[in-house]
Amino acid sequence: MSISRKGISRSRNETVAYTSLMTESRTERGTCQFLVQKAADGKPVIVAQLYHPTVTLLNDAVLGFDLLGGTTPEQARKVAEMLNENVLDLFVTLSESRPK
Repeated sequence: MSISRKGISRSRNETVAYTSLMTESRTERGTCQFLVQKAADGKPVIVAQLYHPTVTLLNDAVLGFDLLGGTTPEQARKVAEMLNENVLDLFVTLSESRPK
């Protein structure tokens, strides 16, 4: 996988491997909101908060995003607002063959 200015490009083999994993999988989704919180070190982070516990894998977890160094709380709020306006839902896909 390589990252370019236009996004992520994958080789054909990587795409085929990902697709084959997805055929034996289970996906859970839920609506969420993105909130700005302050990390222990005082830096702003963005946290996804589910409205309902529909993604069981996340019942005892927090899904958060560290931001680039120097990101101000105001910039973090703008990112969270953009995510809230454009993200439909959050999903987690698990392979059915994963170790328990």
